Amino acid sequence: MREGRRFDSDILHKGFTLVRPFFMTYYVYILYSELKDQYYIGHTSDLENRLYRHTNSGSKATKKATDWKIVYTQQFEAKAEAYQREFEIKNKKSRKYIESLIK
Repeated sequence: MREGRRFDSDILHKGFTLVRPFFMTYYVYILYSELKDQYYIGHTSDLENRLYRHTNSGSKATKKATDWKIVYTQQFEAKAEAYQREFEIKNKKSRKYIESLIK
């Protein structure tokens, strides 16, 4: 089970303090473009929006292809963990390693 953080809101409603659960999920993702025959590795908290930005808004690293597809994701509760995993994958500098994750 995933642990989350809770915080007390400053908003008072009819004498009660709102308490809302706060869960933030971070993802390491790998994209693949058939046009470029290339992989791209990144991390984000919003996969759908990030993929849209890669394919439509000309991200510097991915702007020359519009066919990027998510081929791998891994979920984390902390941004630092996602960043560390992204760095580990990139540090391998190995297409073979990336493809082993996808299968």
